[in-house]
Amino acid sequence: MQPSRSSESAADEAPPSPLTGGQASFCEHVPVDALVQAYRREYGIDVAGYLPDVAALSTYRCLDTELVFFDGEFAGPPDFYAELYAGDDESWAYQDEKWEFVTARRIVAGASSVLDIGCGGGAFLGTLEGRVASRNGLETSPFGREQARGCGLEVHDQTIVDHAAAQRGRYSAVTAFQVLEHVDDPRAFIAACVDVLEPGGTLVLSVPNNDAFLRHCSLLPLNLPPHHVTLWHRATLEALPSLFGLELSWIETEPLQADIVGWFQSVMEETYLPASRAARWLYYRLGGDAAVRRAIEANRLNIAGHTILAAYRKPVD
Repeated sequence: MQPSRSSESAADEAPPSPLTGGQASFCEHVPVDALVQAYRREYGIDVAGYLPDVAALSTYRCLDTELVFFDGEFAGPPDFYAELYAGDDESWAYQDEKWEFVTARRIVAGASSVLDIGCGGGAFLGTLEGRVASRNGLETSPFGREQARGCGLEVHDQTIVDHAAAQRGRYSAVTAFQVLEHVDDPRAFIAACVDVLEPGGTLVLSVPNNDAFLRHCSLLPLNLPPHHVTLWHRATLEALPSLFGLELSWIETEPLQADIVGWFQSVMEETYLPASRAARWLYYRLGGDAAVRRAIEANRLNIAGHTILAAYRKPVD
């Protein structure tokens, strides 16, 4: 782990963007004590050992791509994830179906070989059974690898950077769902994805949508180190073709899903309701919360949700 610059000097000298190596601007400080307390309160774990001994973490925005990143390398190691998922067998992190899987299946249709990075228990690869000739996964979690291998999938305990060293041009499609935000070096990650693709191959990426309601969650533990170490935007995904010699073939924003309507509403109320107790009492007393809930449910398909998905084509030389 690299040490973070002190809060006093961080705003004066921005580090280079980890995506472009170019200029960045200071965004804000995230108090470390408050972050540690948030993880303890929400998940019952102590993340102090995974963070530097400073008052605050500093965030910056890449001027070329809008990627938001932290000054330092704070990606959680396997021990962090073992603590985070303890007692749940990591099952809450692995979903049998996700919104992005539907579009991704259509995009990779016809691919002969698919590599899913951070494949978890193999849920997405499992849905490709009978659709593609070769299904492979990368997963650093022992629990995830055991689940995926139990489904008959070939899963490697490797990072994509290590895997790419011996697998150049092997796959016709590469997918990474909700992985990039966990990576300290997104440039090396994406470059390795491109390296393992055959010419004409497809890369599919999904990331949390920090253009939507997540941007209002100022101290959301799972959108901060050591869980998420970069924050992605639509503009960031749209900038990747010029950086990696790719062609953007698809980009889509997830509509608000029914199971997070309550979360969305609570974030909006916390953000936009007046701070006075009287105003908030009146809002709830007059049924404003119920009316807002009905409006959100009626219009949720027009509201930006949690995820952005983008697909790229590697040109044929």
